[in-house]
Amino acid sequence: MKKEDKKYYLKCNVYDGMFSNEKLIQFDEINGKGICGFWPDDCIKNGLLEVRVVEHGKDKSLIRGPFTASSGYGFFQGNGFYVSNDLLSCE
Repeated sequence: MKKEDKKYYLKCNVYDGMFSNEKLIQFDEINGKGICGFWPDDCIKNGLLEVRVVEHGKDKSLIRGPFTASSGYGFFQGNGFYVSNDLLSCE
């Protein structure tokens, strides 16, 4: 399976969003800074946020959020973050 065929998921805290079809997620990037944002329910599976891995290193990876049809979703602090590989799972 090619890297781009794999699905990556980020372990994060998941809370109810402002609307019934979305969730607020929170995680810490590699330097400990808290990151949060709103994502639609279909981007979250078993409490994990589907993410795109842009760069995969030995201990950390650069991630971006999932593609969505709506521009109303995303992270508040930007769009690319380094996270510990311990926070990622792959299928």
